[in-house]
Amino acid sequence: MRTGAFILGAMWVALMAATPEVSAQGRGGVMPNRVPPVKPERAAPRQEHPLDRWAAMPPKQREAALAKRSPEKVAELRQRIAKWEAMTPEQKQRARDFFNKPAGQKLLIKEHAEWMQTLPPERRQMIRKEINSLQSLSPEARQAEMDSPSFNRRFDGTERERITKMVSTMEE
Repeated sequence: MRTGAFILGAMWVALMAATPEVSAQGRGGVMPNRVPPVKPERAAPRQEHPLDRWAAMPPKQREAALAKRSPEKVAELRQRIAKWEAMTPEQKQRARDFFNKPAGQKLLIKEHAEWMQTLPPERRQMIRKEINSLQSLSPEARQAEMDSPSFNRRFDGTERERITKMVSTMEE
């Protein structure tokens, strides 16, 4: 009787080992005819700024999170949070929009801002007005304005180049 049960068990094991689903599963392989689980869709990139999270934290939670950082980092974060909380909603939205831009675009905007700081205030204001004006135009009208003789008279070569770069960056 034991011999019969042993033979039957051995045949069952041999049969199961020969079945692809079982043998693949036993080896950690892929099972044929198995439908993989549906992956959840990726959420859209966050529209919030990191300082939104810090500002929204309850005081105890914020202090606990700050306690895990170096004293220099804590001082910097406290300054940034205070500045964030003093901003108007429009300023915060501009910061969020900037935060969500691609790295190359951020770099171009930062370089432009640094360059603008080197200009006299009246030139700075004139260039800002021109960029704002150009952004409100259709692409065709914008190009016509930038090709016009009056545009070339009002701005030198460097200024024209910077204005063109900034307007094209803001379109993206």
